[in-house]
Amino acid sequence: MVKGPKVSVVIPVYNVADYLSRCLESLRCQTLLDIEIICVNDGSTDNSAEIIQEQMQIDSRIQLINKQNAGVAAARNTGIDAATGDMIVFLDPDDYLANNACERIYEERLNHYADVIVYGSIPFPEIPEPDAWVVWKLNSRDVYYSEPDEKALFGETNSEPFIWNHAYSRDFLNDNHLRFAESIKFGEDIVFLFQTVPMAKRVQYISDRLHYYQCYRSGSFMQQYNGEAEKRLAQHVKNLRMITLFWNEKELLDKWGKDYFEWFINFIVPDLIQFNPKNKKKLALETVKIIEKYNLKKFYRHSKLEVKEKTKRLYKIAAQKG
Repeated sequence: MVKGPKVSVVIPVYNVADYLSRCLESLRCQTLLDIEIICVNDGSTDNSAEIIQEQMQIDSRIQLINKQNAGVAAARNTGIDAATGDMIVFLDPDDYLANNACERIYEERLNHYADVIVYGSIPFPEIPEPDAWVVWKLNSRDVYYSEPDEKALFGETNSEPFIWNHAYSRDFLNDNHLRFAESIKFGEDIVFLFQTVPMAKRVQYISDRLHYYQCYRSGSFMQQYNGEAEKRLAQHVKNLRMITLFWNEKELLDKWGKDYFEWFINFIVPDLIQFNPKNKKKLALETVKIIEKYNLKKFYRHSKLEVKEKTKRLYKIAAQKG
């Protein structure tokens, strides 16, 4: 089945010289030798490209693609287009993989020929203690979905929002014309996940913790988030619009609409309330328009009580005067 490498690892690179050597070293030490390492230099202005070139002299499996800065989504798409492996792994350059990661991923690929394989991750450093929500989201369990199933997306702890704990069949991505949305400033991972996992015929979750995630305390992140709340929430609404359009076109709302509606409400309403942006009413109105346009309100009656309450809050915000 496999003519090229068994696994392609795609790394978007932008001014990450401080972390890149550690990341590449973890790939050079993989127990599975038949891999390719695709580094997409997204217009770095530091010495990231030089570090990659030095590593290329040591390991011929490392490739460097230089391109003008266009963002992480475009860099990953460039990597997908260049990949020749059976499975594609997305790795951020400040993270790294366990030595047996590619081997375990390919072992599971041979077990079921799953289109998507999801694995666990370990946050670091241990001090300060990682955010509890992040730690929870990085856990995985052993379960195989042999056919399209809403639980593969909505029923697993680590199904979203991260992309770097997912490995994809290259043929699956190409056959379904699935790529990252390059117009998205941030949140491209969640859009990609909601366009890929539902389209997969087979999804495999494994409990192995194969990835190391460099996390940051929520305090600093939340401060940054609060400072750009309007922009970030506006992008969230755009992302929801893009996801809902895709789900409507692929007739996924007909199958899993209730689960999607509940996720939709839980995704946007708490942030509107917590961060209280100046443009809250406008964002609420735009969110309501998505609900009305795609008739998501029909799933309201059968939703959980907490989702109903959040939906009422959303409509109340949208109806505020001024």
